[in-house]
Amino acid sequence: MNGTITEKPKRFDVANFLLRPFLAGILGFSIFLVVLALTKYLGSLLTNDVVFKIEGNDFFLAAIGFVLMSLIEILKNFRQE
Repeated sequence: MNGTITEKPKRFDVANFLLRPFLAGILGFSIFLVVLALTKYLGSLLTNDVVFKIEGNDFFLAAIGFVLMSLIEILKNFRQE
């Protein structure tokens, strides 16, 4: 038995599997929403035809940022080191 290396099984850590991905998702959502809002606002300043308003589709696009950032954090838990 000398020289054998055994790994302890990884236990489920709530912070790594739930909290960190959720917080990263909130960050991704807010970054996407701010970028969309700034783009629309600058577009309304540059042209007279465009009216600045945030619609439901903008929140849907920002939700894509939530999903992407959460997925990245979840997948970080399964990478090989």
